[in-house]
Amino acid sequence: MNKLIIYTLVGILSIGILISCANKPDSTAQSATENSEIEKTENQQVNKQVDTEKFKTGLSVDLDTIRDPLFSDDIKRLLKTTLDSLANKQEKEFRNVFINEKTADAYMYLFGKDYYFNEIGKIEADQNGRVVVEIRGKVKDGTGIQTPNAYYYFVKNDQNQWSLGSID
Repeated sequence: MNKLIIYTLVGILSIGILISCANKPDSTAQSATENSEIEKTENQQVNKQVDTEKFKTGLSVDLDTIRDPLFSDDIKRLLKTTLDSLANKQEKEFRNVFINEKTADAYMYLFGKDYYFNEIGKIEADQNGRVVVEIRGKVKDGTGIQTPNAYYYFVKNDQNQWSLGSID
């Protein structure tokens, strides 16, 4: 009977040890995974820093080569002035493209960042008679570099002249 009790206890202890070892994660594998994650995060931060340091501002789209009946010479000129003034931080020129001073004030939050415009998207007229031009590019601010699409809405004033009505 003693042998039976001893063998039972040894069996139960062995099973208990095996179960406790099976539930314990491998510290080497876990450590390697943690180190890999830390290294990946550090690399992303270094890459982000390098990207922001070599960020180039400006306009790389030749608007004059775009042929679209909606994209008149006046709208091309206004859009070029808008994009150049944003990229080169020229406040007076930026304000002058808007339909009025109040509208210009509303969009001054866009001013003062670093912009790089590299692609033009759709050009279309909306139901209100505005010409909408999609511009793609990059913007660098205090949080990093984003790649937003912006829509520029051009409207005619009372004298039938185009001006920038809004940016979305």
